Amino acid sequence: MKKLKKYLKNILISIDQFINTLFGGDPDETISSRCHKYKNRKICRFICRMLEKLDNGHCERALEKDEGKHEVFRLDGDTEG
Repeated sequence: MKKLKKYLKNILISIDQFINTLFGGDPDETISSRCHKYKNRKICRFICRMLEKLDNGHCERALEKDEGKHEVFRLDGDTEG
């Protein structure tokens, strides 16, 4: 059962990273991490608020400071990625 949980968690993380990539993010970063970095953006605040209802502190814990260098579309309005 432990392996199945880990397997399902890995699948969910890969889907999360894939969706982030579809929206121009770094393919190795989750939406939660990206939204925490851009928490000044309305959509990111909304996403983090929704995630907070399921898991308190989620976006803050998901932050990956070393990821994001390969994003194509920055959410802070800067066109350089």
